[in-house]
Amino acid sequence: MAAEFFNNLKLFLYIQKSNVKTAFLNKADALINVLMMLINNLAFFFMWWVIFQHKGTINGWGIGEMALLYMAINNAFASFALFARGIQALPEYIDNGTLDNYLATPRNPLFMISTSESTFANWGDFLTGLLAFFWSGYLSWTTFFIMLLVSFFAFVILYAYRLIMSSLAFFVSDSQRLGDNVFMAFVTFASQPASIFTGWYKVMFLTVIPAGFISLYPVELIKNFNLTDLGIMVGGCSFFFILAVKFFYFGLRRYTSGNRFGVR
Repeated sequence: MAAEFFNNLKLFLYIQKSNVKTAFLNKADALINVLMMLINNLAFFFMWWVIFQHKGTINGWGIGEMALLYMAINNAFASFALFARGIQALPEYIDNGTLDNYLATPRNPLFMISTSESTFANWGDFLTGLLAFFWSGYLSWTTFFIMLLVSFFAFVILYAYRLIMSSLAFFVSDSQRLGDNVFMAFVTFASQPASIFTGWYKVMFLTVIPAGFISLYPVELIKNFNLTDLGIMVGGCSFFFILAVKFFYFGLRRYTSGNRFGVR
């Protein structure tokens, strides 16, 4: 088990190194894409700044809390886009039979699929997340390490939800658009101030659409770290990750080599 982990880690680092080298074949283009992503994110955050300037707070949330949320969602999405974006292409792999290529390798198929694609421009999301954290007013050495921790778990929940949506392709033909739309709706929910969700909406926010593990608990843990919230976040992320992996392998058992849902 340990040997397999370190072998996969070594392969993962090699893949990321190759992705960076590929992106920097045209350095100007790569850096411009990162810069444009950063500018786009900051423009969106500016709109929230204007709203909070007029509103003051939204159910107890100010611009500082919104900056922490922006940190969490951008770090999570950047991690997904850079290190595991291949999951987004899973429906296409299933429909056209490309999945065979990943099943034929001795490596873990889910690992190979996840790392099969990467978008270098999303380094701009990481920069956005760091800038938002520095600007939030909650900066300290302690909160910096908490930020790294909650960003990781936010990535886990984002990855798990995308994996579930992509694995629907094992059961529903041509589900790429469906998975993309539901996933982007999830990201949109996760980008809203968690304080606006109360009552049953908050329950749904942590179960059916578990965006609260990105927008609520990361913010609360940085503001006031406590083991209860940490336990809820770790438990929730672990549950959805295990559910997603089991759903993927359940669907994989239905897959046959060279599978086609339709004529292309």
